[in-house]
Amino acid sequence: MGDPWTTSTAALHPPVQRAPLGSLPPMRLALTKRSGDAIRILLHLASMPAGTRQTSAELAEASGVSQGNIPTLVAALSRAGLLDCARGPGGGCALARDPADIDMAEAVTAVEGTLEAERCALDEVRCGDRAYPCGLHQTWTAIVSNLSDQLAGLSLAQALDRDVANRKAAAGQLTQAPRRPRS
Repeated sequence: MGDPWTTSTAALHPPVQRAPLGSLPPMRLALTKRSGDAIRILLHLASMPAGTRQTSAELAEASGVSQGNIPTLVAALSRAGLLDCARGPGGGCALARDPADIDMAEAVTAVEGTLEAERCALDEVRCGDRAYPCGLHQTWTAIVSNLSDQLAGLSLAQALDRDVANRKAAAGQLTQAPRRPRS
């Protein structure tokens, strides 16, 4: 028998039998309510003519976000340089930049901070606070990196265009009469 420290991990851990891709139920990874609310506010403002200011009440009504949550979200988005807000008569919030120059990663990190896991999935210690990474660290890091890249590659303008196209497609599907099979 060889030295246990030099034994390959493949010998210690036989390959796991995995289910074929697509055969598992969908995994639920979702944006937080806070991120969703911030994105809806930004999408609403992106749909307005450039420079249009909206009050908190107008933002709440148009985006479906609770009026009580608007100040916190607007403050975070403003600090991140995504909104330009002014108080008083004629005040309100407008996009600080062109929607094509704002990416979805900026929107999410403005209200969430980092996309990094707050704690390890295996225990209460953050992977960065231990002497070694946990068994999920490499995989989770790759997932977060891919998610960040995907969000960074989608501008607010592109997301709005997709949303408009999807709504039109859905409306067209809903207004078409069902086809009857020929007899």
